[in-house]
Amino acid sequence: MALNKLEQELLKTLSFYEPMSMELIYLDLDKDFLLANSELTLDDLDSVLKSLVRLKLVKRYKGDNDQILWQRIFPKKSLLRRFTRYFFS
Repeated sequence: MALNKLEQELLKTLSFYEPMSMELIYLDLDKDFLLANSELTLDDLDSVLKSLVRLKLVKRYKGDNDQILWQRIFPKKSLLRRFTRYFFS
């Protein structure tokens, strides 16, 4: 699964602990990344966030006043992977 630069930057920006609105995500993006990608729009961010939701890397919530929020989720590990890590690490 190869992620493009925008997807990687969004995964760095999104929090595991609290959902973030589109405005907070845009404000938390790295300044150098935004300067290098000055043509970036909110529609681009929205489409990449939708693809990350489909890849199950990000979860989408509805907050107060029907505001859409996103939160990064921890990837789940299979039972076999947990057993092998427990016994062979």
